Amino acid sequence: MIVYIARRMVTAVFMLLAIAFVTIALFFGASKDPARAMCGKPCPPETRAKVSAYMQTDQSAVWQYTEFVKGLFVGRTYGEGAQQVHCDAPCFGYSFPNRSDVTTLIAERLPVTLSLALGAAVLCLVVGIGLGALSAIRKGGIVDRFSTGFAMFGLSVPTFLVGLLVVQVFGFMLNALPYSGFVSFSESPTDWAWHLIGPWMVLSFILAAGYIRVTRTQLLNELSADHLVAMTARGASTRQVNRHAVRGVMVPVVAMFALDVTALLGGSVIAERVFSLHGLGDLLLSGVNESDLSIVVGVTLFSAFLIIVGNLIADLLMPLLDPRIRRA
Repeated sequence: MIVYIARRMVTAVFMLLAIAFVTIALFFGASKDPARAMCGKPCPPETRAKVSAYMQTDQSAVWQYTEFVKGLFVGRTYGEGAQQVHCDAPCFGYSFPNRSDVTTLIAERLPVTLSLALGAAVLCLVVGIGLGALSAIRKGGIVDRFSTGFAMFGLSVPTFLVGLLVVQVFGFMLNALPYSGFVSFSESPTDWAWHLIGPWMVLSFILAAGYIRVTRTQLLNELSADHLVAMTARGASTRQVNRHAVRGVMVPVVAMFALDVTALLGGSVIAERVFSLHGLGDLLLSGVNESDLSIVVGVTLFSAFLIIVGNLIADLLMPLLDPRIRRA
């Protein structure tokens, strides 16, 4: 197990380095010059060249990648003399439009995204597994038809449309829920939850659809397995049979949950935009709009790191949930 973890960690490091290089290469291939936005109007060519040199965007993608990796370990310095700016390690770059290093910006936005992701993940897990299990146990009934329709609708409707409907109906028409803003948990736990109910509803509605389908399909397969049919024939109660069947369902559910949580922690761009939440998704979008390479690479790499860690945790949990995987 230790060897397996070490191998996965080494692979994760190489994947993160590859993602950073691809992001930088794509940025330089498709993005406009960030120095133009910082220079303002009018911007003579010589002034623009000085701004580009100060921001270090006049160098090649390979040079940018080398400096980025170096900055993670020893920090990075921009400019010279009185205008010099230093970014301490681990340095994900310096955002000149925001006048702050990217590590600080991520730390400031992370509580918003963390609150949004964890609440939505827990809610979608409860709703998805609950409806999926009831749908399988009462196959062909009203609950099964409702859950199937709910799952199909959730998988087919875009996130932004659900978000706009929630804002329009519950925010403007009924005035029942706040449709923008964020209150930190330390200030007021009640207001914190109250301002996040809308985004939680939207994200959990979309994500729960996948859990319903997976839970229903897996539970039906488990209930028809030979060993559970034999348990029923020997007189085991329905509760005992269902309890054994649920253990087999948990493996794919845990894998999905790990990926969904880590993806949400990387930032939900649409939900954050619709509800005016300034999280990591909003930070990434602003970085793209402002051609801010440091923000784009930093947030992308941070999101990739979370997804890789989530995959590793899911792989380690699966043998504990299913002895068949452990034996294999």
